[in-house]
Amino acid sequence: MILGTCRFCFFMKQTLRNAFVTFIACIAATLFSQTVQAAAGDLYDGGLNAANNPIYKFDGAGNRTVFVSGNYTDALAFDSKGNLFAADPPDNLILKITPNGTTTTFAMNITPAGIAFDAAGNLFAIDTATDSIFKYTPSGTTRTTFAGPGIAGMNWLAFDRAGNLFVTITGNGQAGGGSIVKFASSCTSNCVPSTFYPVQPGGLWLPQGLAFDGLGNLYEADLGSGSIFRFTPTGTKTTFTSGLNGPRSLAFDTNGVLYAGEFGSHDIVKFPGGVKTAFSHDDTFIGGLAFEPPTAQLTNISTRGLVQTGNDVMIGGFIVQGTGPKKVIIRAIGPELMPPPYNIPNALADPTLELHNGTGALIASNNNWQTTVIGGIITSNQVSAIQNSGHAPTQPSESAIIATLPPGNYTAIVRGVNNTIGVALVEVYDLPPF
Repeated sequence: MILGTCRFCFFMKQTLRNAFVTFIACIAATLFSQTVQAAAGDLYDGGLNAANNPIYKFDGAGNRTVFVSGNYTDALAFDSKGNLFAADPPDNLILKITPNGTTTTFAMNITPAGIAFDAAGNLFAIDTATDSIFKYTPSGTTRTTFAGPGIAGMNWLAFDRAGNLFVTITGNGQAGGGSIVKFASSCTSNCVPSTFYPVQPGGLWLPQGLAFDGLGNLYEADLGSGSIFRFTPTGTKTTFTSGLNGPRSLAFDTNGVLYAGEFGSHDIVKFPGGVKTAFSHDDTFIGGLAFEPPTAQLTNISTRGLVQTGNDVMIGGFIVQGTGPKKVIIRAIGPELMPPPYNIPNALADPTLELHNGTGALIASNNNWQTTVIGGIITSNQVSAIQNSGHAPTQPSESAIIATLPPGNYTAIVRGVNNTIGVALVEVYDLPPF
C-alpha cells in the first residue's frame, strides 16, 4: 500500500488541500509497495513421501499442480513477500522457494518440524534433533536458540496476533497424553513455556498442526482422536469436528475457512460454515499446508491534525497495490488524546469516519465503533472483529471500520459530530487476511 500521485489524489488535494498535504508530510516515509509475482490464495502441500518429492499447489477449485520437486518436504510457511519456506527433515535443511519456483537453502544443520514466521519476519523452527526452537533472522544469516534444548515432543507451532508462540507436544503418545504450551511474546531467548492446555484424561492425543482464526481462537489437529479442537484465547476447549482420518495439518484461507490435511485418507478437506466439504484427494500423504498470502502490503500509518469543517476536515489518502485484496482497520481517534501520555486539551470529542473509493463514492462509515453502520461494503456487525483485532479504540465515541479492499485508491475522512472541531488521529493498521 503506498501513497502516490494520481488523478484521484490530485482531486482530493484541490478540495481538501490543507488536511491532505499534512497527511502526506506525516506518512509518506512510512508507506511502501511490494511486487509479488505469484497469484495469492493458492494452497500449498508439503507432499511428504510422494514420488519425486513434490510440493503441490492447489487452486481454489482443488486442481493440483506441482510447484517444485526434488526435496522431501513437510511443514510450510510463507513470508510477507510471498516466498515459501519448507522443512526438509531428511536433508537437515530449511528451503526457501521464490514465487517463480527458484529453490535455495535457507538453513542447514537442523532437523526441522514445524516452522512459522513472527510479525517481524523472523523464522522460528523446531529442531527435533536437539528438542529446541531456533530463531532465524529474515536473511537467514543469524540463528539463535529461542527455547531448549531438551523440550521433547514438539511438533508444530503457530503465532497468535499478540506475538505469543504456541507449540504442540506429543507427550507419551497415548490418549490424553498430549499438550499445548505457550511462549510469551516478551521472551527473546532461552525461553521457558507455560502450559496452555495440559496433559489430562480426555485431553489431546498426538496433537499436531495449529492455526488461529480471525477472532484469536486456536485450532489443533488431533491425530490420535481424529478430531479438530478449538480453544478460546483463555484455553477453553471445544470440539470443532470429529471423525476425521488422522488430521495432521491446518490452514485458514483469506475468507476464514479452515482447511485440514487427513494423513490417513490422503484427503484435504475444508469447513465452510463449519461443514466438512471435500477439497482434494491425493495419491500420497498430506504434508504441511500453507496459503499463499495476498500481495498487497501495508505498514501501520497514522497522522494527527486539526479537524475543522467544510473543506478543512481531515483526510488520509492511500493506495492498495498488488494483485490481491488487503484487510485493514481504519480508525478515527479523538478523546483518547486528552489524558496522558498525549495531554491534548482540544482533542475532537466525537469523531466520525468515512471511507471512500477511487471514484469518490462512500463505501463505509462509522460513528462510535461499538455500533456498526451496515451499508456499502459493511454487511455484518463488526464490533467483535474490532475488539479482537488488537486495535479497538479505547473510547466508545471514537470510530473504526474493518475493510478488505481490492487494489485501488481510497480516502479516510474524519469529521466532528455536529460540525465540532478539534485535534484527531486518522490511522490505518494492517490486519491478517483471515
